[in-house]
Amino acid sequence: MTEAVANKYTAKDFKSDQEIRWCPGCGDHAVLSSVQRTLADMGIPKEKFAFISGIGCSSRFPYYMDTYGFHSIHGRASAIASGVKVANPELSVWQITGDGDALAIGGNHFIHVIRRNIDINIILFNNEIYGLTKGQYSPTSNKGIVTKTSPFGSVEEPFSVGELVIGAKGKFFARTIDTNIALSSSIYSEAEKHKGTSVVEVLQNCVIFNDGVHDVVADKEVRDDRTIILKTGSQ
Repeated sequence: MTEAVANKYTAKDFKSDQEIRWCPGCGDHAVLSSVQRTLADMGIPKEKFAFISGIGCSSRFPYYMDTYGFHSIHGRASAIASGVKVANPELSVWQITGDGDALAIGGNHFIHVIRRNIDINIILFNNEIYGLTKGQYSPTSNKGIVTKTSPFGSVEEPFSVGELVIGAKGKFFARTIDTNIALSSSIYSEAEKHKGTSVVEVLQNCVIFNDGVHDVVADKEVRDDRTIILKTGSQ
């Protein structure tokens, strides 16, 4: 155990010196904050963490973490995260991905890492849109949504992340809201304790291309009434 761990980390210890380039108001800021707070309380040495991402707004994440990290290629984060964990099982491996990165080009890798139940933690930012490439509809976009790539409304049925994980024989799935720091932190902590693939879907707001898409449950006026927290063993 390192001296830093013995003396306990703070969230600041996990903040890198890189300028955060997400849009002001983007839900990614809250996810980053909750992850940094959670890691500080885990009692795991910093050098044991590795953050692997694909391509997308969320995939800038490793730059903002003062840990090991790898910004990989579009849709391949699951494969690379699997390789990192298999090569060094002592690492706590976290895959950062988006609804487009994980479920479109990366869909094949995503379902197979779940099927194989490799011990990694996947945080899937779901804003139901492609943000980095400027507003195309994604695999989780609502049917009928009008975007640059669906000017007459999307005709496709959206994926449900939870149903997809369960269908791939997933053992751990959870959903949280980007701005609910306390709930998110508790979920990330449980995900790390789980031995196998954990998938955490974050309902994340894109203020530029899909603002308010999750307001029906995420808006602070209704969030407490419309959030049901289920835990193993709860009545």
